[in-house]
Amino acid sequence: MPELKKHKKDEILNEESTAITEESKPTKEHLPEKSGKKAPSKFSRFLRMVGIGILLVTLGASALFLAVYLPQTDNLKAQIKAAQSEVSVAKAEATTAKTEIEGLKAVEAQLTQAKSDLVTLQGKLDKVSAQKSVYEIQSNVNTARIALLKDDSSGAAQSLEYIIQNLGALEVPAFPDSPKNLETWLTDIHTTITTDKTKALSDLEALFNALVLLADNIK
Repeated sequence: MPELKKHKKDEILNEESTAITEESKPTKEHLPEKSGKKAPSKFSRFLRMVGIGILLVTLGASALFLAVYLPQTDNLKAQIKAAQSEVSVAKAEATTAKTEIEGLKAVEAQLTQAKSDLVTLQGKLDKVSAQKSVYEIQSNVNTARIALLKDDSSGAAQSLEYIIQNLGALEVPAFPDSPKNLETWLTDIHTTITTDKTKALSDLEALFNALVLLADNIK
């Protein structure tokens, strides 16, 4: 009797288990319907990865440009602007210097001309001074001649002494030996004044004519 109850109990448990199993099986209505979209292929995923990589590289390059190259570009632009300013200043200074050089050239030309004029004037002054000295000697020679004609030998000798003393101031560039020659000539005449009046007068006349010729050649 007890075995019969146990058997009955086992049957009941088997039926319940079977019912639960049947209920837990998914019915056709509850099965998920297959989607009509296909999963992306490997090539599409590869292209997507490449695009993302290019985008990242572009963003990196942009960041690098903004962080490094852009400041350098601004710095170079500033340096170029400063260099252009320096070039403009240099050009202005060169123009000023060129103008000053032209002015200096004009001044130099004027200075050269002034030096040339000075040399010319100095030459003329030397000639005038030489002529003046020769005319003074001529005057003293005439004074000595007049004194001899008056038989004033001492007065004639004194005039000749004045001439000899003043010969040191006589400078004739064209005839550098003239003062020495005149001194010798006057010394000889000074000697003959007291010994040979006639010869002294003749020598004084010859000396006067020589002085006239000398004055004419100082030009």
